[in-house]
This record gives sequence, structure tokens and C-alpha cells, in this order.
Amino acid sequence: MKPRAVLIAAGAAAAALWLFRRQPNTTTTGEAEAEQDTGTAAPLWSLADLIAETATPTPPDMADQNTAAFLLMIRTAEGTAGPNGYRTLFGGQLFSGWADHPRIAKQFRDGAGRTLWTTAAGAYQAMAISPIPGGFTSSNTWDRIAARLGLPDFTPASQDAFAVELIREAGALADVRAGRFDAAVSKVRRIWASMPGAGYAQPEKNLESLRLAYLNAGGSLA
Repeated sequence: MKPRAVLIAAGAAAAALWLFRRQPNTTTTGEAEAEQDTGTAAPLWSLADLIAETATPTPPDMADQNTAAFLLMIRTAEGTAGPNGYRTLFGGQLFSGWADHPRIAKQFRDGAGRTLWTTAAGAYQAMAISPIPGGFTSSNTWDRIAARLGLPDFTPASQDAFAVELIREAGALADVRAGRFDAAVSKVRRIWASMPGAGYAQPEKNLESLRLAYLNAGGSLA
């Protein structure tokens, strides 16, 4: 058997084993409070992705750099790339303290003319259950991920871990680490309203500008 065929066969075997062992998780994605899904299953990696990851591994240093660059790209899109990004509320105001998500709900009008509540906060504009007149908001992305990962606070490190887990839930982490930028953005577009094609009637960035931000942050393209 030719060396390339042996490599691909080995990758396929490893991928099949990963798929057999992997269990689905519950995911919640979306930016606007009224649009957020609360019970969709996190997709398994595709066989093609697993073969690619096994047959052509990305050096660890490059994979970590690509992940860091992708996170900075998201912060750039969300308007939180500055020095106070991890303390930024939806609309640009700042909160203080890292003990927990600030849980401050604000109303805003989207591009479709709807009045919605948002609790978006931090570098990745995470949503959390928060008090509003007559009850509480329903979007619980931060609460769910923080409980899963055991995140003790809302510090920058915890916020970064939260974002990486959302990327993983969307089935995009292998793409991010390997530098498959366009594919990764497509998979996470429903998580952050600023992504191209997000569809939340909020301002969206174009793919070219996000790719440039990623490259400027030190990311590489596959």
C-alpha cells in the first residue's frame, strides 16, 4: 500500500474510534434574547474533519496561535477588542468586578424594529439569566457553559474558556486550530450576532474584514 493510502487509512480508523466514543452534548447558541435556542444538540465532528485532523495534524504551537487569533477576531467583531473588552456591557458601558456575570439586562431595538432584552456582557458578549421587570430573561448560555466547565468567576480566563467551548459545541474547534478560517466562521455564525450570516437583524461584519483581523492577530490559513 502506498504511504499516502496508509496515512489516510490510519486517519479513518482513528476517526471511526473517536466517533464511536464521542457522546453528544447539549448546546445553546445565539445572540439576541428572543432568538436564542435552548435545546439543540452539539454536532459531532464529521468523519472528514476527524480524518483531516488525524492525517494532517497542525503543530501545537500553531494550533494554539490560531485559536488565540480566532478569539481576538471574535472580540474585534463584537467591538470588545480594546483594553476594557472583558468588562464591556452591550452598548459599550463597563461593569466592575469579576465574581460573576454582571447579569444586567438592557432593552434594545433590532434592525427589524423589535424591542428585545439582552444581557450580553464581556469580551464575547455572553448571555446569562438576569432579572427584568416581571421575571427573568431566558438566555442562559453563560450559566450552562460555566456549570459544565466549572468556571468559578467571570475573569478574562473564564471568558476565554467559555468562548472556546462554544466554538467546540458548534463543531468548529478543529477548523479553528487547523486554520480553516472560512469554515470555522460559517459554523459559529449563529453564536455571535456580528458574524456574517448570523441573521439576528443586527450589524454584521463582512468575512474579508474578519479574515484580515485574524491574520493580523497572528492566525494562519490552511
